[in-house]
Amino acid sequence: MNETDSDDQPSTGSVIVRRAGAADVSAVNALLKPFVQQRKLLKRTRAEMQTLVPSGFVAVAGDRVVGFAAVEIYSRKLAEIQCLAVDPEFQRHGLGSQLVRHCVELARQRGVMEVMAISSSDHFLHKLGFDYSLPDQKRALFCQLRSREEVHQEPDEFDQ
Repeated sequence: MNETDSDDQPSTGSVIVRRAGAADVSAVNALLKPFVQQRKLLKRTRAEMQTLVPSGFVAVAGDRVVGFAAVEIYSRKLAEIQCLAVDPEFQRHGLGSQLVRHCVELARQRGVMEVMAISSSDHFLHKLGFDYSLPDQKRALFCQLRSREEVHQEPDEFDQ
């Protein structure tokens, strides 16, 4: 019996993680939409999603996309994990970790020096090797230019 054989949880044994492609944009958007509505993820334009999806990975159960993460490579020095989301029915089975590891490996293959991730789950990222500072004690500091409310009030081009 595996860890997901109970009646109230889906089996993740048939879930595969693969590179995302242009044909996945609509399914990825559908997966991300509830997370955007809950303000756990930032809303993305269609153009942003079309740019992110090819550098991302999907977790697929049957014909359903149940997870997504992308790595946005800014330069050979820095990349960022973007849009990490796993369908609530499939959470707590390691899919988020698999998606992040695939993104980190893609950045490694492309010669990127550092990968950052912004998340509300410190523990999750710590388990994957992320920390608040790099060995030479660099820290990321932010200056917010627009509020999440302003971003979420903009028209959603996916719904048009």
